[in-house]
Amino acid sequence: MTDGHHFNNISLGGRGGGNPGQFKLSSGGLAWKKQGGGKIIEVDKDDITTVKWMKIPRSYQLGVGTKEGLFYRFFGFREQDVSSLTSFIQKNTGITPEEKQLSVSGHNWGGIEINGNMLCFNVGSQEAFEVSLADVSQTQMQGKTDVVLEFHLDDTTGANEVCSLPDCKDSLMDLSFHVPTTNTQFVGDENRTPAHMLWQEISVRADADSSSEAAVVSFDGIAILTPR
Repeated sequence: MTDGHHFNNISLGGRGGGNPGQFKLSSGGLAWKKQGGGKIIEVDKDDITTVKWMKIPRSYQLGVGTKEGLFYRFFGFREQDVSSLTSFIQKNTGITPEEKQLSVSGHNWGGIEINGNMLCFNVGSQEAFEVSLADVSQTQMQGKTDVVLEFHLDDTTGANEVCSLPDCKDSLMDLSFHVPTTNTQFVGDENRTPAHMLWQEISVRADADSSSEAAVVSFDGIAILTPR
């Protein structure tokens, strides 16, 4: 018997959708390589901190968190793969994979959970979506109650490659959160709103050039000459 499991059509989740590739899980860790060459992901078993299964449309998704705060999502697994991979992961890493439910209610209000560099938007106890803060290129306040995120170009979508419809892929470029002043998850003070507290949480984790409403320079007085 070979050491581990090998799959030829497992996709790496990203802001531009799934990118198919080869996935290998061995006693030493995991590896994924994009079909046709290009992006390669390797994670040593000692660097794995969390493992999560989620049922998504048409397949199962395997989520893997690392000591560096990164989180990878691989999908395309069949139902029968879940039990065999779960046993293999438990045996070789000592980690018991969790099961997480996907929210399909369509609600756009809920709570934010930040673990490492992953931001997860939950509706109740179920996950609506998640994004990697390492993909954030800029974050800023918009007014007093909104936080805007802008993202780096997703290098796994082949955005720089020549493509023709329907093969071209869309990619998430920006995202905004409305945080009411009554929010109790990110408690502000007399100088900072809950949205500002969320913005600070994101800023320290994002690979971003952060900006806010703070003044760059101020003038006590400016002389203006008005023509007659």
